[in-house]
Amino acid sequence: MFRSFIILIIAAAAVLQAQTITLKQAQDSALEKNYGYAIAKENVAYNEFSVKSAFSGFLPTASLSASYVLYTPEVESMSFSSTPPEKVIQEDRTAFGLRITQPVYTGGKIWYSYQISKDSELASRNSLNSEMMGLLSDVESYYLNVLEAKERLNIAKESLELSKKNEETAKIKFDSGLISKADYLKNSSARANSEVGLVNAEKGYELAKISFSNLTGLDDFELEDIDHSHYEPVITKLSASLFSDISEKINSLKEIAFENNSDLKNIKLTKGINEKKISMSTGNFMPSVSLSYSTEWSKTNLTDEFSNSGTVSLSASVPVLPLYDNYASLQKSKIDLKKTVLTEKQLIDNISTQIKTHLYTLVSGSKQFTSSKVAVDLANETYTNVEERANSGLSTEDELNTARLALIQAKYDQTSAYYSILKTKSALMKVLGINDEEEIIKLF
Repeated sequence: MFRSFIILIIAAAAVLQAQTITLKQAQDSALEKNYGYAIAKENVAYNEFSVKSAFSGFLPTASLSASYVLYTPEVESMSFSSTPPEKVIQEDRTAFGLRITQPVYTGGKIWYSYQISKDSELASRNSLNSEMMGLLSDVESYYLNVLEAKERLNIAKESLELSKKNEETAKIKFDSGLISKADYLKNSSARANSEVGLVNAEKGYELAKISFSNLTGLDDFELEDIDHSHYEPVITKLSASLFSDISEKINSLKEIAFENNSDLKNIKLTKGINEKKISMSTGNFMPSVSLSYSTEWSKTNLTDEFSNSGTVSLSASVPVLPLYDNYASLQKSKIDLKKTVLTEKQLIDNISTQIKTHLYTLVSGSKQFTSSKVAVDLANETYTNVEERANSGLSTEDELNTARLALIQAKYDQTSAYYSILKTKSALMKVLGINDEEEIIKLF
């Protein structure tokens, strides 16, 4: 007795320690701890520096140089600064130089490189948003998996309680000679099967919690239940929809997805980048022009002060060889553009297919959920009626077990249909590029 009391206290303490987590808290935790999202943020920072680096291509470059030369053997020469000329010996030379170069024309390569870096930065931000949308959708899906597994566990517990109750009643009937041993064993077998079902439900619940914990980094938690009444209006509206009347809704959802979907935005940016790469590759055939200024201060052992000399030069160069490499680079850029165009079409088709699939799933799931609510009520009423008749000896034990299984299955179907709707809603939000749940509810 004392041991049971201690176990009860420990269990109660564990429940009290478990923190009740909302969906928003779970999503925030995942964003804070997820490696993929952290990597995507670092990619944004990396591309920000890439833009600055590309912009520096417009600016002049400057370099300082210094040299010291020791002549071995010394260099002999004649000095004509005096009369008569005399022989001098140069032992060393010290020089300092400065060179400044400003690109004037590069065939557009610097400009397109800068534009590509800006597009890449924007693409990294879209990837970050896509990573966030995917992570939020995954967290919600895992969150719903836990709640669904919890409800299925409660249904399994209810099934076991009904089975135990039926077995106890059957035992009384068997002891009183009202039913055969075979009928009594049928109830015992049903109770054993319910115990197996409960074990499986407990396993499913724990596995769902482990997956959720791995994704969010949360431990010792209890999840806040979903407000079922919040979704009833939209489920009722979807349930009343006809499959033949949702084509217009599909088109409106496509417009939203084509405007907001981060993956589609990125593929369009990639197409623009490849177009700029073609222009860059074309620039490889163009001449390049640069303006430079250089100056040098030098002295030898023959002079006491540094002398200065400077030059200004305008240089132009035209690529001659290897031309084939430049041609191959241009052709590869054109092929990359063609691949991107095809990928964009493929992505648009995939998005359209996903929207159709999710919308039809929402409508059919809502119809299934509405029907399952009626099925649960009827199955519950049927079970109550059969139980009363069985207690009066008017129904068999087989009929009672059949009615119990029908009731439990109806509740399983209702739970599956309800959470399927919510998971599909989450997946549709990801495709549409919508973060606000209320916004997508208003669409229906």
